Amino acid sequence: MGANAFALTGNVVTMTAAPNARVVYVEDGKIVGVGDQGYAGELQRRGVTVHDLGGRTILPGFIDPHLHFAQYAAGTHRGIDCRVPACKTISDVLDALRTGLNAGRTVGDWLIGYGNLFFDQKIAERRLPTRLELDSVSRTTPIVLHCGGHVSVLNTPALALAGVERFITGGEGLWGSPVVHLDDAGQPTGVVAEIDGLLPIPESSVEELTRFYSDTFHNDFLAHGVTSLGEMAESARNVEALDAAVAAGSLNGRIALYAMAPSLLPVAAACDWVAGFSSRSGPERVWARGVKVFADGGYSARNAASLDDYSRDHGHRAGYRGKLNLSRGALMEAIRTARHKDVQIAIHTNGTRAQREAIEAILAVGDAHDHPPVRIEHLGNVLDSVEEIASWRAANVIPVMQPGFLHNFIGDYLPMLFPATGSTGRLPLRTVLHEGVSPVISSDITLGGEPGATNPLHTIWSAVSRRSYWGNHIEPEESISVAQALRLHTIEAAKAIGLDQVAGSLEPGKAADMVVLDRDPHTVPEAELKDIRVERTYVNGVLAYSGGEKA
Repeated sequence: MGANAFALTGNVVTMTAAPNARVVYVEDGKIVGVGDQGYAGELQRRGVTVHDLGGRTILPGFIDPHLHFAQYAAGTHRGIDCRVPACKTISDVLDALRTGLNAGRTVGDWLIGYGNLFFDQKIAERRLPTRLELDSVSRTTPIVLHCGGHVSVLNTPALALAGVERFITGGEGLWGSPVVHLDDAGQPTGVVAEIDGLLPIPESSVEELTRFYSDTFHNDFLAHGVTSLGEMAESARNVEALDAAVAAGSLNGRIALYAMAPSLLPVAAACDWVAGFSSRSGPERVWARGVKVFADGGYSARNAASLDDYSRDHGHRAGYRGKLNLSRGALMEAIRTARHKDVQIAIHTNGTRAQREAIEAILAVGDAHDHPPVRIEHLGNVLDSVEEIASWRAANVIPVMQPGFLHNFIGDYLPMLFPATGSTGRLPLRTVLHEGVSPVISSDITLGGEPGATNPLHTIWSAVSRRSYWGNHIEPEESISVAQALRLHTIEAAKAIGLDQVAGSLEPGKAADMVVLDRDPHTVPEAELKDIRVERTYVNGVLAYSGGEKA
């Protein structure tokens, strides 16, 4: 028996083919045995400390396979929260920014605020603040208001520093093709998209970032039972700080890195970086898994490449269908390069046209089943037809889906953007599973995510309840069961980031990454799923979070 041996008894949900158990036994950070109540008695007779958790439910630690953790963590520490519902009107937003400015909460010379995704539809005025309204807060301090991961609003000093004129002609952007909104006189209105990473906002030091990341992981992730992340890495400094935090033990989790191209490096260089990466923390704690490219941009920027026309009220022009950020040839070259380096490729595809382009690029390269599966991020945001799924199977892809999008934009705002087609085929999880494809689910949390979005039980609630921001029931026939949703956020998510031999299920030989819930999600009323509390989170058998701590 190892020095660090203990057992937990309760309702043990293993995520394996074996029936659920009553006890899980841990030695030196690894699961040694899983069994029934008789096994618990045997362990006690051998002198093992057995913690009886009563009727509480024990699950594998949740895995969030796609998120922007570093951006979220640094942004929430550095920025002013202007999200609805805390700010209900543009006047509230301006007051919050003024309060932050007067309190000295600038980053260098800049003042940073953040609102929700689709902020223009959630704020009372149903529009974004203008450049001149932000100027009313300050005409000398550059101000940026981030509105989700794709759209921001700049005041006049910020516009001047950003030099947005260089983006007016378009081209390849960081998260999609750049957009600079112009007024009738051809002058920038302050609204920009897909260029946040190019704004000249001072960076935090590695030491500051390490503190931001450690605090955020504990309070917003371990507190919700998340033990592993699939991080979309934007900069070498962020990676250095993440690795430092894990190596120091202040961030007790696992992080698979996906180098964002071109934010971190161009595609070929990013593949080399992944192939040669070595962490201070060790390959089971921080490792480079793949490269992420952007086939299109975001719906909030009206930049997702669709097979259908945007509405006249929301498209940039008549017949507008969004923008492809990469050609099919560029996608094919990225896939070939990643395969040559034995690196996983992840392709961001918000719109139906981008999704089809990505699938066809994979099929055109060939030999899809002879290589690790390509991840397609947001595949199935909208499904044009069930027949499309046959091509997903042929392309051997992993759809990385975000049920939380049903709540924060897909449910209410896709019909607004696409009146003829936007009310059907939204995140059809049940159909995808029925057609023999196993997706995974994630938060895709970024700065401006909805409150609660870092909690996997919110994501699971969205997959089961399918309720929109305004409370509408979105294609309820596509609801999946709690058991299915839990699997997609644990063992299937582990497969997506190459962690399934280490974590994702409770079985002998795997790491003791576990979460203890105060109730069984299989039996609570649907409406209570997102209210289930995490009482304990273990990583490698170490108690990393206890419910009495600040969450």
